[in-house]
Amino acid sequence: MQRPMKVLLIEDSVEIRDALIQSIEGSGTLVVNGAVDTAQEAIALLDQGGVEAAVIDLNLRKGSGLQVLDHLQQAGNPKNILRIVLSNHTTPVFKRICAEMGADHVLDKSLQFDDAITLLEQHALSRQALS
Repeated sequence: MQRPMKVLLIEDSVEIRDALIQSIEGSGTLVVNGAVDTAQEAIALLDQGGVEAAVIDLNLRKGSGLQVLDHLQQAGNPKNILRIVLSNHTTPVFKRICAEMGADHVLDKSLQFDDAITLLEQHALSRQALS
């Protein structure tokens, strides 16, 4: 069996973060590598390495998920981290901005929560198939 894919959660809502942890840990193909609620903490963990995917909320306790996307984009996303924005702000304008900043997917937190988990699982399985 392959090792689980490491996911960083960048989310300020404790309830959403706990629900994500429960879903991710229950998948069998994923593991939570960290859970933070500020842009600065997220950037520090991303720079340390070991993260293969990030679930990013746009509104954080301090800073914004856009800062996290910008940081990864400016660095050229050297570790090829899957970037899933999971937010309540998914208007066409926000989707375009996130896509321009390198988000792989932009999902509505209220309507597409399960889709985020599915995308993570699919990515983990495709990585396993390539190795």
